[in-house]
Amino acid sequence: MRALIIGVGQCGTKIADLFALVDFEALAINTSKGDLDYLKHVPPERRILIGESLTGGKGVNANPILGREAMKRDLPLVMRKIGSIIGYEDVDIFFLTFGFGGGTGAGGTPVLAEALKEEYPDSLVVAIGALPLREEGIRPTINAAITIDKLSKIADSIIAIDNNKLKEGGDDITRAYERINYTIVERIASLLALVDVPGEQTLDASDLKFVLKAFGSFATVGYAKAEANKVKSLSRLIVKSFESEGLYLEANIESALYGLVAIHGPPETLKAAEIFEALDYLTNKIRGKQIFRGFYPDPREREVEVVTLLSGIYESRSIEDIIITAKRYAQSFMEAKEEAETKKKELLSGLPDFDDVYARGGSELKEIFPDGEYPDIDGISKKLRRGKDD
Repeated sequence: MRALIIGVGQCGTKIADLFALVDFEALAINTSKGDLDYLKHVPPERRILIGESLTGGKGVNANPILGREAMKRDLPLVMRKIGSIIGYEDVDIFFLTFGFGGGTGAGGTPVLAEALKEEYPDSLVVAIGALPLREEGIRPTINAAITIDKLSKIADSIIAIDNNKLKEGGDDITRAYERINYTIVERIASLLALVDVPGEQTLDASDLKFVLKAFGSFATVGYAKAEANKVKSLSRLIVKSFESEGLYLEANIESALYGLVAIHGPPETLKAAEIFEALDYLTNKIRGKQIFRGFYPDPREREVEVVTLLSGIYESRSIEDIIITAKRYAQSFMEAKEEAETKKKELLSGLPDFDDVYARGGSELKEIFPDGEYPDIDGISKKLRRGKDD
C-alpha cells in the first residue's frame, strides 16, 4: 500500500516532517520560508514555498483568504511536484496534514484536496487536522468551522485532533505539541505498517480504503500497547484502544459506521476467545456494525499492539463546540455590523451635499475673476458684495 503525506502550513509541515523521519514519502508546502527551512527530515527538494508574490515568504498571519490565494496561484507547481513524486505507481491515499485554525493550512488544504480528487479519482484524500485551542480566540475557531465545512464536501474522511487535550498533561507547551504530533504519526504509521502484511487474518489496502471512504465524515484512530507478559486481559486491552482518547478527539464512537482493528503481538498472547469477545462488543457498539479485522501473531514480538480505526462518525463534542461557537459569533457579528450601519445612516441622514451648500460659489468666483487670480478672502468678500449691489 502506498500513502503520500502532504503537510500544509506550519502545523501540517511539522507533522509531515515526523512522517518523513519514519520513512514515509512526505511533501511540505508553506507560505513561510523560515518554517520550511526549520524542517529536519523532509528533503529540501520536497519543500515548496507558495504565495511568495503575496507574502514575500513571510507567511499569511493566520489569514485563510491569503492561504487559499497562495495555493491557487502556485497550484500548478504543487501538482507538478506531486506528479513527479508519484511517477507511474498509483497512490492509495493522500494524507493532508494541517492546522484547522491557521491561515495557510485552513485556506490552502481544501484547494489542494479538490485538485487531488480531480487529478487522482481512484486515490483517497484524507485530511488530518489539528483543532485550535479554545484560548486562541474566535478567529481560529471561525477558520476551523469554515474549513470543516469545506473539507466535508471534498475529503473522503477527516481525522481531527483536538489540541485542547494539550492542557490535560503537565508538559510545557513545546513538549505538549510534540506529544500530540508524535501520537498522530505513531498511530497512523502503526496502522499502515500492518496493511497488506501476511497474518492469520490480513487487512489489505482495499479494506482500509473502504473504511476511510466515509463521505466526508470524521474518523479517529485508537491505540493501545503493553508488554505481553503484563497483559492480564487481551480483551480489555483491545477495548481500551477504541475507548481511549483516540486521536485526541471527543467523539461518540457509537455513531461510527465502520471500524477496523489490527492486533499484533506474540502468538501465545493472542487468545482467540478474548479477541472475538472484544470484537463482538465493538461490532454491537457502533451504528454501522461493520468491523474489518487483522490478526498478526509474531514470535519476535514482546509487546502487544492494537490499532483501531473508526470512521463515519457524525457526533463529536469537539467539532460541535467549534461549529456552535462560530455560528453564534457570526450571528452576533452580523447583527452588530447591521446595527452600526443603521446608526451611521441615522446620524448622517439629512446632511446636504457640497453642491447643495455651495451651489453658486464656484460659478460666481469665475464670473468675477475670469483670469483665475483670486485676491485674499477680504478682497473676495468685497467684490462679491459689490457685485450684489450692482
